[in-house]
Amino acid sequence: MTCVYKFKELDQAIEIANSLPVAFQASIFSRDIEPALRAAERLAGSAVMINDHTAFRVDWMPFAGHRQSGYGVGGIPFTMREMSQEKMIVLRRDHAS
Repeated sequence: MTCVYKFKELDQAIEIANSLPVAFQASIFSRDIEPALRAAERLAGSAVMINDHTAFRVDWMPFAGHRQSGYGVGGIPFTMREMSQEKMIVLRRDHAS
């Protein structure tokens, strides 16, 4: 799904994008990095691409959807963590002298 909306103010565009029931990835295209970074920080997507399309992908990056667009986080390190169970073991070893 691709959503394209007309806006006059960046805050309005962010508000519209964040009001959707899905929040997967977003792209921002701008010649000015400051508003692009400000938007990227505020957008609800799990990944935000600046000056690139949302098909960009590397193995180590998270692959997740928020809200109605997914369940959990994928990607090699995230999937390994999710499929593992951490356990703490404490051992006290008394040494007889």
